[in-house]
Amino acid sequence: MSDCCKINDSMTEKSQSCSSCGVVGKKIKIITLKSMLKPTSLESLNANLDHYFCATTDCEIVYFDLEQKSYSKTEIKVPVFQKDSSLGTPVCYCFDWTKEKIQKSIENGLTPHPVEQIRGNIKANRCGCEVNNPQGSCCLANVTKFSNQIGG
Repeated sequence: MSDCCKINDSMTEKSQSCSSCGVVGKKIKIITLKSMLKPTSLESLNANLDHYFCATTDCEIVYFDLEQKSYSKTEIKVPVFQKDSSLGTPVCYCFDWTKEKIQKSIENGLTPHPVEQIRGNIKANRCGCEVNNPQGSCCLANVTKFSNQIGG
């Protein structure tokens, strides 16, 4: 299994709450922000600070740091699964599984199932979640949850 889809205990050492919604964010690697921020926002990034991902659906903030510098949805290059309800939004950023594609695949009984297809790619060490997924980690839990919600 790829390193990006393994649990990294060093990423859970500190916790920090989002200044907008108050929910504790998930610590992420700086490479994720470097990959996800639009160039104008990247210029203000303090790469020496810890950064966090806010997964709260109705919060505009996606990333924030220990000094409460934050980056909103409009400053991110891609739609964020947790914050965008449209069907064209990716659930799996590495292998192009959008909400719509997963829904159609399950409704039509296509194989392999999205979860199995993604697992196969993970085992083949093909994922790059740290640079493709705004949450900076594996999408498999999101894909499984979304699949279950639509009956798959």
